[in-house]
Amino acid sequence: FALPPAPSAFGGSLSLVAALELVCAVHLALCIVVLSSVTSTHSVTMAGVEVSPLMQCAMGAYFLLGIPIIIHGGVGAAFRVESHLGVYLLYLAGTFAVVVTWAVIFITCGNSCATMPARSPLDDERLIDKPASIVCGVRNAMLIFWMVVLALGALLAIYLAWSMKEYIRMRTETELLRYQEPWQMAAALAEDAAAEQAAAAGRLANAVAFMRSPGAGAPPPQAAWQRRAY
Repeated sequence: FALPPAPSAFGGSLSLVAALELVCAVHLALCIVVLSSVTSTHSVTMAGVEVSPLMQCAMGAYFLLGIPIIIHGGVGAAFRVESHLGVYLLYLAGTFAVVVTWAVIFITCGNSCATMPARSPLDDERLIDKPASIVCGVRNAMLIFWMVVLALGALLAIYLAWSMKEYIRMRTETELLRYQEPWQMAAALAEDAAAEQAAAAGRLANAVAFMRSPGAGAPPPQAAWQRRAY
């Protein structure tokens, strides 16, 4: 099963170039949001997962690297440069791997929830733990939902970038064939003309070989005088 490139996006209402430019804009905004959120001074707790300053700096460096790559890919999509999209496609694959990694971390390690109602000595622990578990379950479900949305968005971006890359490659091959056709026609005409000239030269050579001299078949003059003397 071969996945065909997308000719357009959103049912044909948006061209492939415009869709990929929109993806680049959203990706650029995401990188800026991540850069503005990380810090190197203290740890940050997200959905029960404590993210160290070193990990925040690593994520910030990765998304900082993505800003010129995204601009590079957007320019490649606008001006039909296949190599630019190849670089952006690799970065999208890395972004998808980062999203999946964080999703696994949040699902496996982010189940602890600090949302607990205030207790009194007369409260029943079973009645207290039940609403707290419901709140934590909703929170974890929303986290998983948004991570799945980010992963699907990364896959969609990869598909659109790959489709644009394939479109540029096929268009380049078509243009090369279009420019190659006049030269092939000229070469074919030159070969036909050379073949006709060679055939004409061969016919002329055969005619010259079988052509007799003007005096061929007549007796020499001395033999004619001798016949007259007798």
